[in-house]
Amino acid sequence: METICNIHIPGKMTIGLEFPLDNDWSLEGEKKRNVSGRPFGIPDISRHTEYIQLADQLGYSALWMREVPVYDPGFGDGAQLFDTIAYLGYIAGITKSIILGTAAIVLPLHDPLQLAKAVASIENLSGSRFLFGVGLGDRPVEFPLFGYDFETRAERFRHNHAIIEEAWKTQSGLGQYYENLDKNIQVFPKPENPIPWIIAGRAQQSMDWIGQNMQGWFNYPRPLAETAKQIIDWRNVLYDNNQASKPYITAFHLNLLLDDNAPFRPHRFGGAVGINGLLPLLKAYEEVGVNHMALHLRKSETPVKETIERIATTILPHFNYKEHDYAI
Repeated sequence: METICNIHIPGKMTIGLEFPLDNDWSLEGEKKRNVSGRPFGIPDISRHTEYIQLADQLGYSALWMREVPVYDPGFGDGAQLFDTIAYLGYIAGITKSIILGTAAIVLPLHDPLQLAKAVASIENLSGSRFLFGVGLGDRPVEFPLFGYDFETRAERFRHNHAIIEEAWKTQSGLGQYYENLDKNIQVFPKPENPIPWIIAGRAQQSMDWIGQNMQGWFNYPRPLAETAKQIIDWRNVLYDNNQASKPYITAFHLNLLLDDNAPFRPHRFGGAVGINGLLPLLKAYEEVGVNHMALHLRKSETPVKETIERIATTILPHFNYKEHDYAI
């Protein structure tokens, strides 16, 4: 799959960004948030178009966004505010080459036929620059709001996956999932190219099922040693299930410090470091087998635009591999 190939270079790592493109979890960002009266976890996305196009122009591999259907102050995270699918349609229209990924759509909260149509639309409109990342959902408050049972969401995850896969077929047989459905009923558009499924976490599924049905694994940010162990487990699952190499994807909550020479200090889901220490840190993740790293900037001490530009200048040249550099 060409889209997967753009971020999956065996033995190498590509670099992307994770929404929202704000540093509202930094000390300076929190001051700005308090002045503007935004609740904690609600970012400032007033410059989102500028930052999105900048990332596209500077050669970042992918942009990733999460789905947060309703804002729960107990979690304190509004993600990128806009509806994920609608926002992707907008972003597809203002970018040219960057891959667009979801990490993740809460699969059990959606009607599968509506989601199949929406996702195929994004794939068509973006020129097949789309990775369909899906997750289980971990916020009990959301499920009754949408009329679904929280406790059975793992089963619904598999059920929705099967229906969407069927809906995308050239001549789908949706009647096996819906009683008294006319055999000619179809969902359009069909994907122009196969849409890669990326699972976030495990979604209460067996690793064998994940290895067989997903085209990549987006795992939660972990320290280097834990990441290395997860990658070994992933490769073993693929081997045991006769699967080809598939990407291991993760994120990193980066606090890019103003002091260029500041040494690395770990924090939950990532760490703080100066720009001169960032390259060896990312290279260490590449060496243990990470195929794609999504940088999350909400804790960054350095302003967002400057962070995007400095990483592009200093870091990306060491990770922007070309097709002739590898074999799929």
